[in-house]
Amino acid sequence: ITTWEWDELPAHLDTRQAGNVIRAYPALVDEGPSARSGTGVSLRLVATAAERDRASRRGIRRLLMLATPTPVAYVQEHLSNEEKLALAASAYPGTRALLDDCLAACVDAEVRTRHPEGLLRTRAEFEAVRDAIAANIMERMFETVALVARIVRAAREADRAISGASSMNLMAALGDLRGQLDGLVPAGFVSATGVERLRHLPRYLEAINVRVRKLVENPGRDRQAMNQLEPSIAAFEAAGGRIPIDPEAPPQLVRVRWMLEELRVSLFAQELRTAEPVSPQRIAKALAAPVE
Repeated sequence: ITTWEWDELPAHLDTRQAGNVIRAYPALVDEGPSARSGTGVSLRLVATAAERDRASRRGIRRLLMLATPTPVAYVQEHLSNEEKLALAASAYPGTRALLDDCLAACVDAEVRTRHPEGLLRTRAEFEAVRDAIAANIMERMFETVALVARIVRAAREADRAISGASSMNLMAALGDLRGQLDGLVPAGFVSATGVERLRHLPRYLEAINVRVRKLVENPGRDRQAMNQLEPSIAAFEAAGGRIPIDPEAPPQLVRVRWMLEELRVSLFAQELRTAEPVSPQRIAKALAAPVE
């Protein structure tokens, strides 16, 4: 399916089998590009409302991208030389793949501006979001790509700082820093992070540089800070959290994933300041919150 074909998608479908009512949930499943079927979505019945919603957010994104003339080629042609060099150094297989992911993030942001849950049910809702994307996508794309170029440059600087501090007695801390960096900017990080959260990544990456400088000067203080951080990481992982995290993971895990970055700032680079109050106790409380 490559276009929105329904006046309204039902929230669920009930059928009777042997006197029992069987409930299933229609989901729009993103099939992505393939040589066999092209690019589009499939309409499938799934077992739970949560599964329906997880799949449909990406299926809706795919249909909106298909319904909107892509600005990617135009944006790519109008990158500055500095931006081209920066984007070429990302973990993505190429600049076009990175720009496609920027487009996906911009589409997600437009959907959530009007529907915070990221879901559309009716033709009218779909067409309203489609029209808003058509009107705003070029500006959003240039803003997002400029930010992403800044992030990739900052990631390169962080990578050089980690590599330059190589020393046997610092290996544990540098390994943690390397894992942090890899978790912030893997291939796919733009849409997985989301436009709103992306603006924090330059600060997180600068915090890596600050920590490396302080680590070289005082490894013992860094170890003390790691002793405060590690229980929160362990609790996050015990709850099922992973970095990089799937944006469709339970909301409290997504929230804690980013709280951990803020905790790192508070422990290793206090001068950069956190975006919100954060502590191991606040993280524990967030992890204990009921699953939404």
